[in-house]
Amino acid sequence: MSKYLRRLGRDVWRSIEEGPHVSVLTPVQTDGATTRIGGGQPSLNRPTKDDLDKMENDAIAFYEISCGVAPDNFDIIINCKSAKEIWDVLENLYEGTGQAQDMKLTTALNEFNNFKAHAGESLEDSFKRFNLIVTKLSNVGTV
Repeated sequence: MSKYLRRLGRDVWRSIEEGPHVSVLTPVQTDGATTRIGGGQPSLNRPTKDDLDKMENDAIAFYEISCGVAPDNFDIIINCKSAKEIWDVLENLYEGTGQAQDMKLTTALNEFNNFKAHAGESLEDSFKRFNLIVTKLSNVGTV
């Protein structure tokens, strides 16, 4: 999923890493006085093109991640307000905490170090089992 999101653009991925862009609107000053709407609230300057581009990237990231979530996991992210929040929830769900990742790595390394062909097992079956271990190691970032 991260590769797909990066292909959408560096700015889309940045909105996931850094969180949503918040446009800072300030009161408009004219001739030393704050312009007011109808004599009441101060009027605010409009978001810049850069603000609008960043907010659009936030919306794209949010939409794309939401569409990529399996229906049975959608209830986990339904209350998330940003793409970063969804990403963090899914990352924890699928990859686990640091302690869980360490356990996965230890398990995969033990399987790799203790790998032996079983008696009567075909070369093809041994290779399949070995390939699964290598895939596990790859998934925890060691290969």
